[in-house]
Amino acid sequence: MERPVRVYLMRHAKTVESWRAVPDAPLGEVGHGQAKKAARDLAPFGPLPLWSSPLRRARQTADHLATLWNTDVRIDPRIAEIPAPGTDPKTRGDWLMRTLASRWLDMDADLRAWRDDVLGTVGAVREDTVIVTHYVVINAVVGAATNDDRVICFHPDNTDTTVIEQIGGRLTVIGYTLDGVSAAALAG
Repeated sequence: MERPVRVYLMRHAKTVESWRAVPDAPLGEVGHGQAKKAARDLAPFGPLPLWSSPLRRARQTADHLATLWNTDVRIDPRIAEIPAPGTDPKTRGDWLMRTLASRWLDMDADLRAWRDDVLGTVGAVREDTVIVTHYVVINAVVGAATNDDRVICFHPDNTDTTVIEQIGGRLTVIGYTLDGVSAAALAG
């Protein structure tokens, strides 16, 4: 029987600027503190392969865990945040708010292809792995695992970790670290 693989999807820590103002903002002081705490919570599970979105906020979050595990971070553009049009913060923000309230079935082909690429990337993981990524990426995976077509089906906060188990191409949500619940509670 095939062994289930656990994928720990961690949302990046808090940035110094909002996504509406700066598309690739760095972590602020609070964010670095969150990333350090999340790294300490996940440290007992590793070292595991550690992947990150190429966006600065995700890389900086992953760096804290990489330091504890003395490992490298694999940067993968397929787990970057949903591609938004343009560079104007207001236009991007308005587009994103409309998109977040939608269903994948109603998205254009490019966005559905982006989601399929995210799901293919996570589905291809063959060993327990931590992936530091973004709000919509995590929602896309959870939506697929729970057969929920909404673009946003739950609300992970900064450094919350969603644990997905996959076996034979099937994704299952097995736990979350939300509201201060330690990752150790998910070791099950």
